Amino acid sequence: MSTILSGITDHGAPKRLGMVRETGYYDTLSVNVDATYFEIRKAYYLKATQVHPDKNPGDPKAAEEFRALGEAFQVLSDRTMRARFGKHGKLCISQDYWIHTDTTYCIMFGSERFEDYIGQFAMNTFYSLLEMEEETLDLEVRKEKAIEKMGAFRKEREEKLIKFMKDRIQPFVDGRKDEFVKLVDSEARTLSTVACGEYMLHSIGHVYWAKARQELGKKRAFGGLDGWVENKGPRAYEMRPQIGSAKEAERVVLQQDMMEPEDFEDRFRTRIIQDLEAPTFGIRWDAAMLDLVITLSNVSHAIFKEPTVVEDVLKLRAEALEMFGMIFQGATAPFLREGSLRNEDEVEYPDSDMDM
Repeated sequence: MSTILSGITDHGAPKRLGMVRETGYYDTLSVNVDATYFEIRKAYYLKATQVHPDKNPGDPKAAEEFRALGEAFQVLSDRTMRARFGKHGKLCISQDYWIHTDTTYCIMFGSERFEDYIGQFAMNTFYSLLEMEEETLDLEVRKEKAIEKMGAFRKEREEKLIKFMKDRIQPFVDGRKDEFVKLVDSEARTLSTVACGEYMLHSIGHVYWAKARQELGKKRAFGGLDGWVENKGPRAYEMRPQIGSAKEAERVVLQQDMMEPEDFEDRFRTRIIQDLEAPTFGIRWDAAMLDLVITLSNVSHAIFKEPTVVEDVLKLRAEALEMFGMIFQGATAPFLREGSLRNEDEVEYPDSDMDM
C-alpha cells in the first residue's frame, strides 16, 4: 500500500505498537498501528465496498462486517478519537459518537447506485490523483498538481451529469409529462431501498428543486425534517444520520445563495486540504455537501442557460427540474414514500402551477 503521504496524514497515529492499549480497530481494517490516514481511508474503501449492503442484500455476515469496518474507520480516521482509542481502548468511545455505517460510507464515497445523478465525489478524485503523483515531488507541489488536475475531472463529471439530466427531463419538455412523472417516481422508489437512499434522494432533489424555483422566480419553502422525527417514532432513531445529512444539504444550499461563487469554491478546496492534514468526520461531511451542491448547481445552470436553446424550452426545463426535485424529495402526496425525509403536512410549494 502506498505511503506517499507518510508524515503528513498520520495525525493521531502512534509511532510503535507499545503506544496503543489495543489493536482491534487496526486489525479490522488490516492496517498497522502507525498507518497514515491515507492508508486507513484506502483500506476501509476496499474492504467496505466488498461487503456493502447493496452488493450483499440479506447477508447478515456481510452486514456485520460492514458495520465493524465503519466503526473502525470512524475512530481511526478522526485524529482525536484515534488518539483516545490508542490510550484507553474501545471503552472510551461514547455510544453517542457513532454514525450509522451506511451514512459513513455514503458521505465518504457516494453510492454506485446514484452515480448517474452525482458522479464520483471530488474528494475521491483528489486522493486518487494525489496517489498517482510522483513521490519525489514535494507534498505541497503534489497537492497543488492534484487540485489543478481536478478541474478537468470536474468538467468531465459535470458534462456527463448535464447530458444525463437533459435526457431524463426531455419527456417533460416534449409534453409527455405523465410518462416523465411515472419514470422519475419509479426510479426514486427503487433508489429509496438502497443504503442511504432517502438521504441521497432528498439532497439531490432539494438542490434541483431549489435551483429550479429560483430560476422560475418562485418562493422556496424549507422545513419539515424535524416533523419527520416526531411522526415516525422509533424508526427515526435509525434514520437520524440521514436526516442530519439532509439538513446539512439544505443549509449548504442556503449558504451558497449568500456567498460569492469564488468564496464557496475556496471553502470547498480548503475542506479537501483540511481532510488531508487534520482529518475529522465533520470536515469530510462538509466537503461532501459542498461538492454535491456545487456540482448540481453547475448542472442546473448549464441546463437553464444553454445559449442555443429558445426561452420557452429553457422554461420547460426549469419546470421539469422542479418536478423532478419534488418527486425525489418525496414530499407531496402523489410521491410520498415510507421513508421520505419530509413531512408533507409541514412543507408547502407555493406559487406552483404544475399539474399534479
